[in-house]
Formats: sequence, structure tokens, C-alpha cells
Amino acid sequence: MISFFRSFFQSKIGLAISFIFLALIAVAFAASDVTGGATFGGVSSESVAEIDGDGIGTAEFSATVSNAFNQYRQDNPQLDMTAFDEQGGIDGILEQMIGSYAASAFGDSIGLGASKRLVDSEISGIQAFKGADGRFDETLFRNALAQQGLTEARVRADIERGLMTDQLVVPATFGAKMSEQMALPYAGLVIEGREGEIAFVPSGAFAPRTAPTAEQLQTFFTRNSSRYRIPERRVLRFATFMTDRFRDQVKISDAEIAALYKQRSAEFAATEKRDLEQLIVPTEAAAKAIAAKINGGTSMAAAAREAGLEPVELGLQSKAEVTRVTSPAVANAVFSTAAGKVAAPARSALGWHVVRVDSVTAIAARSLAQVRPALENELAQEKLRQTVSDFTADLEDRIADGASLADIAKDENLTLETSPELLANGQSPTNPDFAAIGAYQAMLPVAFSLEEDAGPQLAEVQQGTEFVVFEVQEIKLAAPPPLASIRERVASDWAIAQGLSAAKALADSIAKTSRTSAALAKAVSESKVPLPGIEKIATNRQTITQQQGRVPPPVALLFSMAEGTTKVLEGPNRSGWFIVHLTKINRGDATKVPELLLATRTQLGQVVAEEYAQQLMAAMKSATNVKRNPAAIKRVKDQLTGRTREN
Repeated sequence: MISFFRSFFQSKIGLAISFIFLALIAVAFAASDVTGGATFGGVSSESVAEIDGDGIGTAEFSATVSNAFNQYRQDNPQLDMTAFDEQGGIDGILEQMIGSYAASAFGDSIGLGASKRLVDSEISGIQAFKGADGRFDETLFRNALAQQGLTEARVRADIERGLMTDQLVVPATFGAKMSEQMALPYAGLVIEGREGEIAFVPSGAFAPRTAPTAEQLQTFFTRNSSRYRIPERRVLRFATFMTDRFRDQVKISDAEIAALYKQRSAEFAATEKRDLEQLIVPTEAAAKAIAAKINGGTSMAAAAREAGLEPVELGLQSKAEVTRVTSPAVANAVFSTAAGKVAAPARSALGWHVVRVDSVTAIAARSLAQVRPALENELAQEKLRQTVSDFTADLEDRIADGASLADIAKDENLTLETSPELLANGQSPTNPDFAAIGAYQAMLPVAFSLEEDAGPQLAEVQQGTEFVVFEVQEIKLAAPPPLASIRERVASDWAIAQGLSAAKALADSIAKTSRTSAALAKAVSESKVPLPGIEKIATNRQTITQQQGRVPPPVALLFSMAEGTTKVLEGPNRSGWFIVHLTKINRGDATKVPELLLATRTQLGQVVAEEYAQQLMAAMKSATNVKRNPAAIKRVKDQLTGRTREN
């Protein structure tokens, strides 16, 4: 995940998107509601960095990191902020922010700018701020800012920086190319072939036969604790309730049923429906011509085909339904036509309608007694929905007023349950057979976004039928489990590590003396530990490219070695060490494959553009006065990763 994050920001597209991402980060908060606000508790409003006197505040930095982290966590739910930081995520975002500020400062120094009208255009173009009519809705914009505690000035400043960066970077990278002569050797690499030999030294052959001492085991566990670290876990306490519990509170009177029957009397009155086929044409003359053909004996389908059209079967329709989807004129024409005939052409907003009445069905009136069960059930469902709505609103008010989960469960006679330790993806490290179904699917997305001291939460499990009220009872930060609970696993890993170390010593020794195929064969055969036979490899880059990442690592290594050299590579799952010897390189001649040469030039042009962008950003940082505040950066990191809670 983080490797993708790093490579993404270093790519041409990544650079452009990252600038926009940073410039519109405030708007993203407002539009997507991805965090609970723009404030940053526990850290003062100092700056993590200053660029020509313009500071990046701790609140802004924290909010930007949180937003980016939440986006990555959607693809990797087990990612925690500590791992995100350890692999460079937080530092990478800070450098991108500094670059954005530096680009803005540099652009301002040379007279570039983004006008108010241009910023207005960017804001009005954001889909989240458009109303039902597709136009910018200032009320939506203001409400979103207020909800997230953002100011219009902050949003405008972010957008202006993004626009300034675009003005600088896009022209510098547009149209970058590489000459054919420079691209030729790179294109030749694509069709290059290599031959080599691979030997293997298994670590299992060197693993100790005796168990480690307690001291050895503890030392190994301490040095490799990150290998056993369990991601952040949370324990939830919750109670569910079904809406059926409110059914006894729902009472329906005869008067209510009679009133609803009267209100919808037209629906229950005697009526008729007609089975219809329809064509719509642009002119009255065309409609009359088609109607005359059909009334003269031509089928509806044939008349439609002659006009380059296809009839649409509308099915059984009442007059009210036809009026609603066409026009009163069309409905009147249709319902004054006998079965088997075509109605006189009539017009709607869509054009002229040619409608054939296939059949007429008379529907008798329905009495109150006949529809009473349906009306009673309808009223009961509506009253039940209102009762549930009133109850949940009252419950949320009580939560807002400080009611505890225990108080709510007691008052409402609910049974409290406690979950096992849960990861963000619903798995339980302490209970491998646990399945996060039902209420857990509603709780987990909310539970892992809550702070430790958050109050009870209410969530809907099944729409209109089941709810859950819950709280985070305990947060266990990402950490390795006690050694005693995984002693056997650690002991096995220790033995493998010892064997791997001894196997590497032998592999290094063989590689050091194996500069030729004969020398490699001699060293393997004379090894004191029996080793597997040597495998010969002959392939080319096109073949391994087609395998799309399924290339064995030692084969891939062949293509990064010099001819006649030997290298050592660790095998998968610490199984041992590969000894890879490259015997021959078969050079490719790209001049014989012009389409490959052209494609290579195009791809390298993108690389050149990336380099231009990176060098330009580095130069703009150098041209501005950048001051980082390591203490403030550390405080933000500690707050985000929860290290302050560990102390």
C-alpha cells in the first residue's frame, strides 16, 4: 500500500493529482464528510512547517493526513496509522504539502496568480455543491463548510495554491520527448534474452535440532516484534432491538380506516384499463399516415418498421396513468376508442402519439370491507415507522445528553453483549471462527472511526426492522501479543532464522568462488551439505513481461545482473537462498522492431516529464525559505498514531 502511495506521488499523473488533492483537501472534507471535523485536539495551533512565512498549521496537517489515510484504508482495512507512518505515509504527505506551498510562493514571486473568478469557477464546478437543478448551490456550500468547521478563506487559499501549481508544472512537463538514439538501448532491453544457472541452499538443512533457551527466544522475539504485531483491535459492547417490540403501541381505529378509504376513493372506484401499444412520431401528418395504414389492416409492427420505428407495449393502463405520462388529449383519444382500433393521433410534449387499443378490461369498484385489511396494514406500517422514528430520535437525544449504554439498556430492557477483539475487517485474532455478520456489519465501519472516549452510537442493522446501540468498550493498539501465547510459533521462527543464517553463509561462500558455470557446479557438488541440482534458465524479457508478475524472483534477478556475475537471493518464506549465475546476455536489436522503438520513446517521454516535474518542485522548494518544526511534526504524529495514549 505505502509503496504504491510513494510511487503514485512520484509519477506524472500522481504529481498532478496530488497537487489537486492537496489544493482541494478542504473541499473534500466538506463534500465527503470523511472526518469528524477540522479541529485537532491535544495539539496547539502551531505550524509544522513554514514556507516564506506562510505556515502549515497542525490542524491542517492532521486533517490532510487523516483524510489521505482514510482513503487508503478503504482498500486496506487492516492498515493502521502507525504502519502508515512507519512506511513514510505521513512524511510523504507533509512533503507534498510543502511542495504545494512552495510552488504557490514561487509563482507569486514571478507574478503568477489565480483570480477570484477562476477560484469561483473551480468551487462552482464541484459536484457536491450542486443542487437538484445542476447549478451551484451556495447554501449547500455554506452548510458543508459550517459542518466541518472550515472557512471560505481556507478553502479558497487551498484551491488557489492548486491552480498556481498547475500553471507551473503543466507547462514544464507538457510535450516532453526522448530522442530515438537515446531510446534505442532501452527498447533493445525489451527483446533482450538471458541465459543462466540457479542453485539453491535450503535453510531447513541447517536448522538447529534443539529448542532455544528462554533468553534466546526472548531476544529473538524482541528484535522481531514487528513481525508478530497484531493491528489495532477494538472490543464492542452492544444491544440490538427489533421494531416489532413497538407493534403493541400501534392502534388503528375504524375512523382512520374510513378516512383513508375516503381520501383514496378514486383508487377504489369502478374503472377500466386498456392494453396499449404506442408509437411516437414528430409530425401530425406522419401520425395520421401510420394510423390509416394500421386501420387499413397493416399490423402495428409492420407500419412501425416502414417508418423506421419500433412499437412499445405499454400494457394495462388506466386513464389517469396515460394522462400522467402523456397528456389529457392523448388519454381522451385512447379512452374513446374501441378495442382493436387505433386512437385518433394526439399530441404530448414528446410528439404525436399513435396508440392501438388491444383490449379493454373493466375493473369493478371495491368496497371498504374488501380493502379494509390492506388499508389497516398500511396504516399500521406507517404508524410503526413513525413510532420507531420517534423512539430513535429520543434515544439519540438521550445519548447526546450523556446517557450511558448501560442506562439505555436498563431503561429499555435490552440485553447487552460484548464482542471478541475485532480487527477493522471484522476478523477476530482471538477467535478465528468468528464471523462478523448481522449487527457487526453495521457497527464496524463506525466503531473504527471513533475515539476512545466516544459515547454510545445508534445504527440501523436492517432497514426499518432492526437497530443496534453500541459503544467501543476497549481499544487495543497495534502491538505484538505476549510471547507466552505464541511461544511455539516464535520458537519455530527462531529455528528457521538460525538455519537461514547458516544457509546464507554457505550460499555466500559458493557465490564468491563461482565466477563460471564449471566453478558453480564444482562448489555445489563439493558442499558438505547435500544440495539440490543446478537448474539452467534461458528466457527473454518479453516472456517474463507476459507472465505479469508471476516470474520467479531468481529468474527476474537474471535481468538485473552483469554477464559472468553471481548473486545470492533469499527464497520465499525464509526457505533458503538462491545462487544465481548469469552466463550469457543475448542483446536485442530494436532497429528491426520500429513499433517497439516508437512505444519506448513514448513511455520514456513520460519518464522525462516526471523528472522535469520533480526537478521543478525541488528547485521551487530551494528557491523558498522552508522551515520545518520537528517537535510539532512529532506531536501530530504521536496524536495520530495514538502514541500519546501509550505513555
